[in-house]
Amino acid sequence: MFRPAAAATLQTGEKAKMFWKRPNESEGVYYVVNKKQHYPKRPKESEYFQINDLLLDLDDMFSKTVRPVEEEDDMRALKKWSRNYKRERIQGELHRLERTLEWSRLEAFNIRSGSSNSWRLGSHDIFSAALRAPSAAPLIDRSEGSANIWTTKTQPHTLHRICSKNGIAHQIVNNDSLLLQWLQKQTQLSESEQISKTPRSLPLQLSAALKNQDSITSMRRLVSQFLSSDPSSISWLSTNDISSDIRDACETLCKPDVLQTSYDLLVFLGNLGQRLLARGSHIGGPLCGFGLRLSAAICKPSVTRKYLSIGSESGYWTGCEQGLRDIHDSLETYLRHFSTTSSSTSLGLLDRQGLLKLLIGDADQGSTSLQESFRSLIISYVRIQGESKQGTMQTALSAYRTYIVLLGHLGARALLLYEKRASATIKNLINEKQGEAGGQAEAIVTEALQTADDISVVAPTHDAVSTNLNLADCAMLDLEAIEKQGHPQR
Repeated sequence: MFRPAAAATLQTGEKAKMFWKRPNESEGVYYVVNKKQHYPKRPKESEYFQINDLLLDLDDMFSKTVRPVEEEDDMRALKKWSRNYKRERIQGELHRLERTLEWSRLEAFNIRSGSSNSWRLGSHDIFSAALRAPSAAPLIDRSEGSANIWTTKTQPHTLHRICSKNGIAHQIVNNDSLLLQWLQKQTQLSESEQISKTPRSLPLQLSAALKNQDSITSMRRLVSQFLSSDPSSISWLSTNDISSDIRDACETLCKPDVLQTSYDLLVFLGNLGQRLLARGSHIGGPLCGFGLRLSAAICKPSVTRKYLSIGSESGYWTGCEQGLRDIHDSLETYLRHFSTTSSSTSLGLLDRQGLLKLLIGDADQGSTSLQESFRSLIISYVRIQGESKQGTMQTALSAYRTYIVLLGHLGARALLLYEKRASATIKNLINEKQGEAGGQAEAIVTEALQTADDISVVAPTHDAVSTNLNLADCAMLDLEAIEKQGHPQR
């Protein structure tokens, strides 16, 4: 079809003119190009499509397949397309149950596929769940009248974490009967899979799993599972690697600025030692050294003496340099307690006497006890190992200096006089071992004795101390002097 403008100017069969005729001033004629020519355009091609029969029927008001709209149609449509809250609630609950089931299966698979997972269920977990308190209050609280004594408290989140790691939904935790069924079922699965494990691979699995622990609880559970799966404890006795690996994990989790972690780790070491002792085994030298440091951090000389005795049984203190470093660090820690005013780490009368026995030995038990003391171990390092290793000698001298200064803080006047007499022998021994370097060591001993005299809490008296007294006699005199003090002094 043509444009409307062209249809209005052209008649049927006419052609548009290309030139227009124009007259000029001299009555002549000239022609110009017709710039307003109208050419007809071809019509656009239509795109055809097929209409649905339903639309055609709806468009046909006389169709037999279409009936008029009635009032019931609106009510029926409203009922069909309105929100059904009950149905939505049921669908949401079903979707939640499906997700919980999928999560439970995944967690259960992960806990069983892990070679050494600290959160695997055991029979003790069922017993612990049965003993859980109905409220958030601790089962065991701090004892009245016992200062500086911390006891284990319940951790409500631990049970929830155990259940979560084993694919047990949190709703089940609040239902005792369901919780018991789930715990028993998961425990049976865990025990059946533990039987099929190769005992030889357990130490390697334990060493690898210890590096991934993020809490004391998980580490404790992991070690407990290892002991349960290795009743003979042959792998524990054969090497110190396991003891070293556990110590490394403990040092990673230990926070020196948080005193509670030291208590928790000491509880762990104590329980582990009792369990191994019942099986005729030993916790190992590295853990004895770590227990020595922890007990010094909480200022408990009696506990330090315990780990010193356990380490002596295995020859740990005289068998490696790490033992000497543990002794030196423990002495330095006790020395720092005398320079702090914190009441949580103050030494009472019994603790001061216990510290003196730790330094010298218990004179009441004879010469054997005197050999299990910090002093005897330090002197043995100077005599035996100082000849070949300069670093070992320096560490031993530093430990000896700290030991002398601690005697001054304790007011051990008789022992200081004894050490002055014995210092000549020690200096000669150092000169023989170290040669020219012995002069520096001699200065360290002299400076330590002078410092101890300056800080001594007991003023010099006119009562002369016999020069014929041995080490045990001097220790007895100083123990009596400390008892007369009656209270700690700074």
